[in-house]
Amino acid sequence: MRNTKTAALVCATAVLSLALTACGGGSGVKTDKGVDSIDSNAPAAGGKADTDQREGKDDVTADRPQLRLDTEEERARLGDAYNACLDAKGVPMNHERAQAAGAKQASPVQDPAVVKKHQAGYDACLVKLPRQPPETEPDTNPHYADDYRAYVKCLNKNGMRVHMVSDTSVSPDGLAWRYDDGKQQQLSEAEQTKVDRTCELEAFSD
Repeated sequence: MRNTKTAALVCATAVLSLALTACGGGSGVKTDKGVDSIDSNAPAAGGKADTDQREGKDDVTADRPQLRLDTEEERARLGDAYNACLDAKGVPMNHERAQAAGAKQASPVQDPAVVKKHQAGYDACLVKLPRQPPETEPDTNPHYADDYRAYVKCLNKNGMRVHMVSDTSVSPDGLAWRYDDGKQQQLSEAEQTKVDRTCELEAFSD
């Protein structure tokens, strides 16, 4: 979701949304890039090999499927396809969470050490990783900052106890949200997932 819709969500239907909008688990920080946050191993600058790597990744990105803001079924289908690829490449999957949520396809275990260890699998499946809707990306939405503020305001209005933070470590644009310290969340994970999706559509739709 703007994961910070990039990291901002791991919930009951998170078996799907986790791959597309990472939930704030331990840290409580949510970004809006979702699974795109996994693709963060940019090569160091300098040298032809580094340039070739970046150009190769750009080529793959151009071939990745493009999500639309209003197509939930397509989001789920493409998320399952990406996760199935990771599963086939030996990436550890969260089968218990999938079983609890009644999902057929599990999502990957969210652990930086696991991602690093299985980077080859992530690289091989990158072409299947859906790109987030253009409306939810700062590079393609000139009103992104205002829309993101409206998104967080909507989350609060609908019962999620969160607040905006400025943190470039979780999102290049610095926009993210964090669960309010010391406040018990009243909504279940499934309810939070529903609210997040509703607010994303409301805030980022024209």
